[in-house]
Amino acid sequence: MIPPLRTAARRSRALLSSILAALLLLGALAGCASTAEKVASEPELFRRPERKRWLPPDMAAGRVRAVMEEMSLEQKIGQRFICWIEGKTAGDQVRELVRQGAAGVILYPWNIESPEQVRELTASIQRAAASAEPPIGFFISVDQEGGRVAAFRFREATGLTPAYYWGRYQDPRFVTAVAFIAGLEIRELGCNMNFAPVLDLYGCVDSTVIGDRSMGADPEEVGRLGTAYLQGARQAQIIPVIKHFPGHGSSTVDSHGRLPVVDIDEQQLLERDFLPFLTAIRAGAEALMTAHVLFPRIDPEYPATLSSRILRDLLRDRFSFDGVIVSDGMAMGALAENFTVSDSLELMIEAGVDLILVHSRYDLVDLKLEMLRLLHQGRISEARIDEGVERILKLKLRYGLLAD
Repeated sequence: MIPPLRTAARRSRALLSSILAALLLLGALAGCASTAEKVASEPELFRRPERKRWLPPDMAAGRVRAVMEEMSLEQKIGQRFICWIEGKTAGDQVRELVRQGAAGVILYPWNIESPEQVRELTASIQRAAASAEPPIGFFISVDQEGGRVAAFRFREATGLTPAYYWGRYQDPRFVTAVAFIAGLEIRELGCNMNFAPVLDLYGCVDSTVIGDRSMGADPEEVGRLGTAYLQGARQAQIIPVIKHFPGHGSSTVDSHGRLPVVDIDEQQLLERDFLPFLTAIRAGAEALMTAHVLFPRIDPEYPATLSSRILRDLLRDRFSFDGVIVSDGMAMGALAENFTVSDSLELMIEAGVDLILVHSRYDLVDLKLEMLRLLHQGRISEARIDEGVERILKLKLRYGLLAD
């Protein structure tokens, strides 16, 4: 005979399970309703696909070429930039970015007030993009790493710990879950690109430029966890951008202010700092952000963002990375204090950077005029412009930002 107290406990557990199941069902129905309302407000052209779109390579290449044939040279140059915006609404500045052919925007705290406001902002941006000829959806990007680097800090958003603490578990499932949660939350706000994960190696929990943003100091473990992050982000239909290639963790100098210098040779770089990136590339990483760091034993003149030796010879040719290379912020001191705007643009295009992050300070119209001047002087070629546009549009096609 079952004791009465145990029977009561079982009944209580059963009742609790029934209540939880009902609540979950109601939540799911409410979620479906809110999702349906949100999707209905999005531009028909750029509604997110249920899954990342896969087309045979020939079909994808043909679709991209067809779009490029509709674009003017000025539009193609604009597509090489991801820009900042000033306010919390999509006004004249966004319409001008669309007219200039920009690839997208990055959202900063000054663009953010509430979840409802961000959803309206991002939907307005994509509506503007859908009205262009040809219509090309925007990358709407954000830095939502967790810890101290998180653009969205709403009460409704999950407060993620710094990445260093994810690494302590040494469990890829944990990191996949973190990436999925972060990705789902920013996708619900209308974003489609996250500048994460950080794959720089660093072994201390401190406030230096990398510090607790790193998942650790073990190259193989950070590569394993970085690959797990890619899986979670993709499940959330967010484009993850691994950073800061080929590794910022060997210097505590903040490239926002000045140029870091790391005095290691190529073999050391490949065996250590580069290894997590190589692991992620082999796992199918589609986008990568560069580091404004000088490695004088590899390239004595130019930091990685401007270095053909590092980006074209090593990353593109030797390790066959054909994804989108994104620069770190162009206005950061490491570049702005050491190179002219003209030289930075020329060197980035020649080195193989596809997407130039204009994270503050500069105006897209001025930058495009400078690019046209470089083109007319023969310092860059239209073929170099096109190769970056092609990679950008292929990525947009996979994530539903080009019309079928």
